[in-house]
Amino acid sequence: MCCPSSSPFRPVAARCGRHAVIVLYQCSPFAWGWRFPSSALFGVVAFLSVASASRSQDWALDNLPARQDFASHRLTSADPTGGNDDWRDLPPGQTLVLADIRGPGRIVHFRDNLTSREPHHLQLHVLRMYWDGEKEPSVETPVGDFFAEGFGFTEKLNSALMCIDQRPGRLTDPAAFGAARNCYIPMPFARSARITITNEGKEPSRHWFEVNYRTYRKPPKHQAYFHAQYRQGTPPPTGPYLILDARGRGQLLGCALSVKNNDGCWWGEGDEIVRIDGKEAIHGTGSEDYFCESYGLRAGCFPYFGVPLLEEPFVSAYRWHVPDPVTFRHSIRFLIEQGNGTPPFRSGNFYYSVAYWYQTEPHAPFPKLPAAAERINWATDRAKTPPAR
Repeated sequence: MCCPSSSPFRPVAARCGRHAVIVLYQCSPFAWGWRFPSSALFGVVAFLSVASASRSQDWALDNLPARQDFASHRLTSADPTGGNDDWRDLPPGQTLVLADIRGPGRIVHFRDNLTSREPHHLQLHVLRMYWDGEKEPSVETPVGDFFAEGFGFTEKLNSALMCIDQRPGRLTDPAAFGAARNCYIPMPFARSARITITNEGKEPSRHWFEVNYRTYRKPPKHQAYFHAQYRQGTPPPTGPYLILDARGRGQLLGCALSVKNNDGCWWGEGDEIVRIDGKEAIHGTGSEDYFCESYGLRAGCFPYFGVPLLEEPFVSAYRWHVPDPVTFRHSIRFLIEQGNGTPPFRSGNFYYSVAYWYQTEPHAPFPKLPAAAERINWATDRAKTPPAR
């Protein structure tokens, strides 16, 4: 595996009093073995095993001057009359089609500026994506949560895969609007792609959007399909909170987790647990460690991890497995322990999550999306009693 001088992997450091966390994204190739010396360190080392040490990475910066064999396209909400009414209105109960594309192709960026004065509108609008004519979506999540921030709140976010440009008004205002949300996750498709937003609220909304994509004469080889799935537990059942349960072949791209800390104490001792192809393959050392933090969480955004929202009792954190994708051949089950990190893993906190991954189709059926009223029950504390697991 080659690691050119233009590698995007860089160390990131954050300090809190005497303690510091250093996250090093270092490409360190080896043929036979590798040893990392440590002393008084809490550490996680992620590594990839490859079939051949001569395989190389297609680095984006190195590839910029190369001639490309695709056509570039953009869909927007531009006024078809040539005027300046460059938006689309979406009445309650209706669905807006942002893109309906024929392939083979790949979506490389999309943006939506969702404008509504209805409280919780970012949780009341649902984003769905369909690949190659499938009847059930591969992406189904409230708009706000898809962009890695929960509770319908808006805060600036700057990461490699998601960006939000501003925070309009008070941080914990669920009716704030005016921020543009951008997604840079590559989304390939062989025959077709369809992106929709459904307004499940009671007030109309307005959308300024664009979708940038490529089309190819022949579909690129070995492309998996992008998926994103929303789950919530208010509070979760006893046991580790389930973020993803998928079947097929693919790789985990990341997750966004939002927690309303009803218990009032530190909730982040729970470890992440990843079962790959039926066997436990990853067991972490704490929730803050999974999100590349240490001794708690601090607000801030970095390319592959961050905490865009930290306003007690609310927190949202994300991690993108770009340099360290978690691959699976048959299945993946991704959980994180709740409570104080010790059995039986029980709490009164509310958990909301989005898992992002690639996989072959067909995908396993998604759990039923919680109704609109259930998605905003954190605002009224009308939570269901968790079933026994």
